[in-house]
Parts: sequence; C-alpha cells; structure tokens
Amino acid sequence: MYRSINVSILGIILLLLLSCTGPSTHSLSNELIEIDVKKEYPKKDIVLNDIAEITYIPLETNDSSVIHPSFEISLSTDTIITGDYFQSKLFFFNKKGDYLGGFKRCCGQSGTEYHSLNLFTVDYTQQELYVYDDFFLSYILYDFSGNFKRRIKLPKQVWLRHLYVYDDKNLIGYSKWSWHGKFDGKSDVVEENPYYFIDKQTGVMSPVPITIKKRISDDVKFRDEKTGESMLTSLYMNPMLKTKDGFIIADPSLDTVYHFVNDVLTPVTVFKNRDMEENLVDLHSVIFYSDRYLLLEVQKKEVDYARKTLVEHPNHFLFCDRETQEICEATLYISDKTSKLKIDSYDVSEIPDNMFVSLFTAGYLKWLLEQGTLKGELKKIAENLDEEANSVMMIAKFKQ
Repeated sequence: MYRSINVSILGIILLLLLSCTGPSTHSLSNELIEIDVKKEYPKKDIVLNDIAEITYIPLETNDSSVIHPSFEISLSTDTIITGDYFQSKLFFFNKKGDYLGGFKRCCGQSGTEYHSLNLFTVDYTQQELYVYDDFFLSYILYDFSGNFKRRIKLPKQVWLRHLYVYDDKNLIGYSKWSWHGKFDGKSDVVEENPYYFIDKQTGVMSPVPITIKKRISDDVKFRDEKTGESMLTSLYMNPMLKTKDGFIIADPSLDTVYHFVNDVLTPVTVFKNRDMEENLVDLHSVIFYSDRYLLLEVQKKEVDYARKTLVEHPNHFLFCDRETQEICEATLYISDKTSKLKIDSYDVSEIPDNMFVSLFTAGYLKWLLEQGTLKGELKKIAENLDEEANSVMMIAKFKQ
C-alpha cells in the first residue's frame, strides 16, 4: 500500500528550505532548480548538435505503411512502433525506418477489438502492447503480431491521458478528468488522486502517492446552448514524461515537478510567483529530461467565457543545465536547419535513455527545401522525399 502525500504542502516546505540554504552539495540528480515565472531569463539559442547526437529516420512509405502525420510513438533500442489515431492502426519499423508490418483490431463488438486507437503502451520485454479503449473504459492486451490476449475492465470511470508500463506487474497512468461536473467552462476535475498504478492482470487501480486538493486543467469544456453539443479546447500541456529509470510528473496544479523512481518522489524543479488567479494561471510541462538537461514549457491559461475559447498567450521554453544551474529562455535549432526547431505537441510513449524525439512531416520538409533553409543530411533527405511520404523522425541522444 502506498502512502498518500499532500504535495501542495510539500512544495511550500521545499521553497522554505530552498530559501534558507546555500548552494546545493547534492549529486546532479538531486539538484533542485528554482524557476521564477515572473523573471525574464536571458535569451539563448541552443543548437542541439552541441549537446546531442542527431539522427534522422525516414519512415518507409508503401501501400501498407501510410501514416497520418499525427501519431503516437514508442521506441526501443531496435524497434519503432507508431499508433495512427485516424486509422486506428499500429505500425512497426526497425531503427533504420524499414517497415516491418502492422495490425488493426478496431471497431468490432467481439470484445477482442478496441473502439478506436487513442492511447497505447508497450512492454518490450514481454513483446506485448496495451491498447487503452476509452469508449469501453478498459485496456486490451495484444502480442506484437496483433493476437488478442485479454481485455481488462477498469474499475473507475476515468479518462486516461497518459499510460506507461511501470514494472513487471503494473502500468501507470494519468487521468485528466473524470466524468463529473457541468459544462460551464470551469474546471470539473474532482479527483484528488489523478495518477494511478494499474494492475496488468486485474486492472485494479491504486493511487500513486500524490494528493492534489485543487486540480487545474489545461483545457476548458463548454456546451453549446442551442445544439447541446460539448466543445473542448486545450493547451496540451503534458503532465507525465517517461525517463530512463522512472517518470517525470509535472502536474499543472502543483508548484513542484517531481521525478518518480522506485516509488519515491524526488523534487526536480520548484516554480514560484505563478499567476494562480481564477482565470489566469501559469501552466508548465516538461519537454525533455536527460542526465544533465531539462527543457520546460511555460504557458498562461486564460479563458474567454463570452467567446467560449482560450485567450492566446505566447509560450516560453526554459532550458536548464542541471550541472551549472544555468537557466535561459531558449530557442532550439539543429545544424541542418537555419530556422528554429518547432516544438509540437505529440505523444511519445517509451523512449531509450537520454533521448528527445521530434517529427518533420514530408510536406513541411519540402516547404523548408523551397525556402532554402535546409542543409546537410536533412536537405538530402528532403530532396529525395515524396510530399506524400511518412514523417521523418529526428532523434537527439544527449552526450551527457
């Protein structure tokens, strides 16, 4: 049984301790980074090639492997698995991008198929995939050939935003919100324990030791008064990120970002001076986390209730060197591209040690080629790429 911790109180204690102590003498992994949201940090261009080895992987395109540009990614040391939400199909590639096969088990009523492919996670040791079926509030286990093994019904009425393999017995997931409340544009999040361990065999859910008394969501929901239809708009801030030995938990409701390893929550970053008014909130999520580097996205959430939408605010990327404790507002670049690197929101499930993954659609690369902003290997790839081809993966493996 896991003991519940009120992390809001813990965050306050950490801030007090931080203000009363001198420079940390802990190891790099235990360095606590303090982010002042109101502070203007120095602006700096970060070339990923200076701190990481860059590899491009064009995913093979043939009649059986055409993938929509938006897909979920899972990586092992030798396999790439992508999940296409629009086709509800899973595709397998090797690390060179060669297509190995795929399967689709969608839309039937037999109990062996998922309603749609929204979320999946992979156990590479057992060569099994867990596909979350949000329509039937369950998950289905398949082997890598697509053979059905079992369906497990979840005991709670939740909507999972993230799902990962935790260990040989459990999955771990984040429930964005439960099916409660009114569609009035205000938060209807009522669960105080949104992070769960999920038993692989039984589906029994038990809370991760994080209790949040007042939840903040990165989206808002409205109901159209004339049609009765619900509307959802979101900033897509990701509260979970898998690391080589655990998970980053960057809940937008909390002032502290944690690294959760072996059932222990270790603070990584503390935010201070956040706007936390009813209709103006500073949100954050972690883009990548390596042995040395941390990239955070900071975004304001403001709701225009009259227009039933979110007010547009610029987002900022804060790059933290955990060795030197340097913090800067970063613009990312790669050496094969003169324009800045776009940081888009997409789902990455499993990923090997010390890596960051991004995607370039074929259409975007062809456009960059026309603009004359590509060089080196990426330019050669774009020159030989059909505009209807699959996306090209970029893998950055950090040197430290």
